[in-house]
Amino acid sequence: MTDYLSIAFLLFGLGVVLFLAEYFLPTGGFLLVGGTLLCAAGVAVIAMYGEAVEAVAALVVLCLGIPIGGSVLISIWGKRMAATHSPAVETGPGAVQEMVAEFEQYRGRYGKTLSPMRPAGTVEIDGRRVDALTEGVMLDANVWVKCIDVRAGTVVVRQVAAPRDLADFDPADLT
Repeated sequence: MTDYLSIAFLLFGLGVVLFLAEYFLPTGGFLLVGGTLLCAAGVAVIAMYGEAVEAVAALVVLCLGIPIGGSVLISIWGKRMAATHSPAVETGPGAVQEMVAEFEQYRGRYGKTLSPMRPAGTVEIDGRRVDALTEGVMLDANVWVKCIDVRAGTVVVRQVAAPRDLADFDPADLT
């Protein structure tokens, strides 16, 4: 006959495998429930055939070990994935300040929407494509806009009337 601790450890191991499977194959929690039930069955086997001290030890290890171990593994895995699969992007306050400074040059400038703004989309200002937001209004493509603000590195635009002729274009007429 197989030892009860072997059966309990097998149930714990299968439960942990289901926890890991949920991380890679999100099923909405079904695998987490299955893993929890398998771990609970392992504790029940120890409680039925072992001593009370063994059952309490198994509960403590499961209640503390799995969450802590899972957090550490996910943290290590996430850092590893971020280091190997994401492009090198400078982050931090300096990068945000540079982006805001770059977009500040568009404040007060005019351009055209390249895509529908729902309310986010793409505009062309000074020959450059810029991701932008409206003030909450939806706009169609090929609509004249003016950059009215730059908030947290995002260009905010407002629809303006189209100029009659670009040769006679005076930005003061659109305000």
